[in-house]
Amino acid sequence: MIVRIAQYPFKTRLLLGFASTAAILVAQQMLTMLAQGRLPFLLISAALPFVTVLFGTFSGALLLLTGIGFGALWMDPIGRLEVPRSNEQIVLLAYTVVGAVLVIAGQQLAKVARRAGTAEAATQDAAGRLLQVERDARHRFDVALNSAGVPFFIVTPVMRGGYITELRWDYLNEAAAQLFNEGSGVVVGSSTSYVRPPGWDADILLERLAPLVERQGRDAFDVRVQGANGDQWFHVVAASLDGSVVAWFGDVTARVRAEQALAEADRRKDEFLATLAHELRNPLAPIRQVAEILEQPGVTDGQRRWCTTLLRRQSAAMALLLDDLLDVSRITRGALSLRREAVALKEVIDDAVETARPMLDGKSHELVVKLPARPVHLEVDRLRLAQVIANLLTNAAKYTQPGGHIELTVTSVEAEIVLAVRDNGIGIEPDKLSAIFSMFSQVNPDHHRQGGLGIGLALSKSLIELHGGRLTASSAGKDKGSCFSIHLPANCRVVPPEVPARDALVIPSSIKTRRILVVDDNVDAADAMTALLALEGHEVRTVYSGEEAVEILGQYSPEVILLDLGLPGMSGLDVARHIRGTPSMKDVTLIAITGWGQPQDRARTADAGFDFHFTKPVDVGQLSQAIEGAVAAA
Repeated sequence: MIVRIAQYPFKTRLLLGFASTAAILVAQQMLTMLAQGRLPFLLISAALPFVTVLFGTFSGALLLLTGIGFGALWMDPIGRLEVPRSNEQIVLLAYTVVGAVLVIAGQQLAKVARRAGTAEAATQDAAGRLLQVERDARHRFDVALNSAGVPFFIVTPVMRGGYITELRWDYLNEAAAQLFNEGSGVVVGSSTSYVRPPGWDADILLERLAPLVERQGRDAFDVRVQGANGDQWFHVVAASLDGSVVAWFGDVTARVRAEQALAEADRRKDEFLATLAHELRNPLAPIRQVAEILEQPGVTDGQRRWCTTLLRRQSAAMALLLDDLLDVSRITRGALSLRREAVALKEVIDDAVETARPMLDGKSHELVVKLPARPVHLEVDRLRLAQVIANLLTNAAKYTQPGGHIELTVTSVEAEIVLAVRDNGIGIEPDKLSAIFSMFSQVNPDHHRQGGLGIGLALSKSLIELHGGRLTASSAGKDKGSCFSIHLPANCRVVPPEVPARDALVIPSSIKTRRILVVDDNVDAADAMTALLALEGHEVRTVYSGEEAVEILGQYSPEVILLDLGLPGMSGLDVARHIRGTPSMKDVTLIAITGWGQPQDRARTADAGFDFHFTKPVDVGQLSQAIEGAVAAA
């Protein structure tokens, strides 16, 4: 307390001195009423050093002078400054001498107290600065470790019976804390046996980190963790630190998976080379044998024709293998470009079926093709799309037991066009579904005898992706068949191109009459078209506005609608959208009759759901072919 008061400012100590003097004088007055004047001198004398030490020399001197004045005033005779009696003079003199000595001693003590206070303040300041330095160092340590973004932790061993039985989390940076389900405040201080990142093995941590406590050194190892998203791998680098272990660890799942993928790709490459050698030797063997046959004397014309047919067939098989390899190379290099054209989907499917027909017939498979009621036209690379469909049909035939059932269905909805090839063959096991589209992958390695390089599905997938679509596969399991689906975006669908004009209109007598609705605000044009269609034998109704068209559809169910686009009020596009939004009329064939013929106009009619787009004046032959196509599709 003395040291602390000695550190107060001068003014504060002076005020406290006046206050203490006043308090002593009050006590002195009370004591004087009860005793002789010598006793109060003792009170003042005893207080002198404390007042001087606590509040300074000036305060002590003030109290000393007050005591002298008290002695002169309150001793007999009361009220006089003179002290006539010798014994009283001796007391007053003794008080003055002793009091002066005590004030001087108090002054020296005050200096000592101030020096002690200064030293204490310096010590406290140094301690505060040291504590701040420690806090700053810890803050920089935390910032550095947290900004690194790499998980870091410190663990301390827990000893029982002289052995390390478990480890305790002592520090975690933010990256490491995020791996835990709890907050880092809950983790720190907990045992690794009870609290650890999900999927981590406490025994592995203890086994690898505990030796670093007993000996100085470092260790690096990989930890495999079974997480919610599959297996993960972490690379841990640990080192000893004063009886604890510090460790960095990072997620190396991508690296490990890349290494596994490289190893798998290398394995598939070896399988591919072996399969390629096998596939090339297959046609080479009969070619070589035919060469030997042709060199033999006495070869008949029939044998020579057989040899020629065999050579063509086997060389064609080799050409297909080489074409697939070249296509894969072009796609890998980005050098394969599509030749898009507007084509009827039925024609593409016919091309694919014709290509796959030998394989289908060779194994006596039943093929069922289901197309939409209305014809579908796409802007695609006809050759490449047919190649993909043929490949799917060939695969289905290849991996289905003889006499199997294969179905090709086409569904056209607003979002996409889906072509699905289903079979009742050997199926695909669930764990192999994700790998069947990989290069050099076989659907079932046990069926290598079926032939193929394992690149057909990978090539097909790439070709469909070039069209902006996707190729998917599904199977209920082994021996339960499989389904491969081609998903093409809806923007591939277009109205068919105009067919070349014919010289004369020929009306086949076998054409069935159809119910047709003509909608055009030009009365003459509408009536003329109605008359022409009636001559062809069709049942025709005519209206002259979009509103009338929508109204008559509640009473009349046409199979074909010829619709002008530039109608007043409700336009032809609005009528088409209304028709396509009515489930009962989804199979109606819509034919646009308009004066607008730019590509963007055709795109608008395709989006509205029109099947055909003809510009005025309409070629009668083209119109009849469109109606014939609609009849065939119905």
